[in-house]
Amino acid sequence: MSQYQVLISADNQLDIKTLNNVAVDYFEMGLWDLSYQIWAGLYHDIQRHSKDQGGLLPVICCNMANVLRQTDYYIEAYQICRQGLKWCFGAGTVYAIPELIIQMSILYVKIGDVKKAESLYSFGKNIFHIFIYLALLHFSRTELL
Repeated sequence: MSQYQVLISADNQLDIKTLNNVAVDYFEMGLWDLSYQIWAGLYHDIQRHSKDQGGLLPVICCNMANVLRQTDYYIEAYQICRQGLKWCFGAGTVYAIPELIIQMSILYVKIGDVKKAESLYSFGKNIFHIFIYLALLHFSRTELL
């Protein structure tokens, strides 16, 4: 990947979300190297200096894994997915779990383990459905009160 010089600061949640959105825009424009550099900078900066922002790391991991997978860095993408799952459980943030698991299933397809890929895909999809069910249940419960 090419190197760009980007100043990254993960001082607060708004900065992190803004930089993540900028990286997503760059990714969609085809500037994958630049988007990856932003995500990698956020990832390392949060780990080093902003542990209280660790709940945002899973989404950063999802995005990093996606760009790594699409640029054929499968092992690195898998490692980032695993790290993202660890952060999900460590920070108590579950929203990224299905996406990380589905990313891992795609990686298993890429390396030729279709059986493992199908299992992970089914697992990730089921978790996603549970999240939808819980959200609908919560919404309907709050509407009734």
